[in-house]
Amino acid sequence: MEEPHEDLRSAGKPPEEDGEGLTALEQPEPLVVPPDVLRQQYRDEYERMMEERATREYVHLAEYVKVRSFKQVFRFMGLHMRIYNDARIRQGFVGGGIRGRWWTRTFWTYTFWESREDMERFTKHKPHADLLESIRELAAPGSCYVQWEAIGESDWSGAMARLEHPTRYYVDPYFG
Repeated sequence: MEEPHEDLRSAGKPPEEDGEGLTALEQPEPLVVPPDVLRQQYRDEYERMMEERATREYVHLAEYVKVRSFKQVFRFMGLHMRIYNDARIRQGFVGGGIRGRWWTRTFWTYTFWESREDMERFTKHKPHADLLESIRELAAPGSCYVQWEAIGESDWSGAMARLEHPTRYYVDPYFG
């Protein structure tokens, strides 16, 4: 087959003369969203999320544990941190935290969940199930937890007040 010797680019009419061919498009959106627009979008989304949280019912769980001996404090702290880190990635976890005074062997946890099923699913699997098996050997008398349902998020002060009337003691305060 023989190559054409004629320059095919010059054949025919240019696109502008007959209205065919390439046409100019509208200016594309910038690839980078301006910071002010992005901040406003995040603010709006955060406010919408907070409004939803304030009107929703959650399952709350607060816990008080006094560890029996100083020898067990670091074991308990490690296990508790592993449990809390696991909770944070579980389905249904909304928020919470851990407080402790290791020098007095006392620890508090507070978590809240989207549903009772999510919370129970978490407590029945490792590493939380491991703690429940060993809680009687680690916890001193008076260690307890309280569980309740409430609309909106509670706070630490509300959780601490509820611990005065616990749902259940891990170790009975009178016969521990």
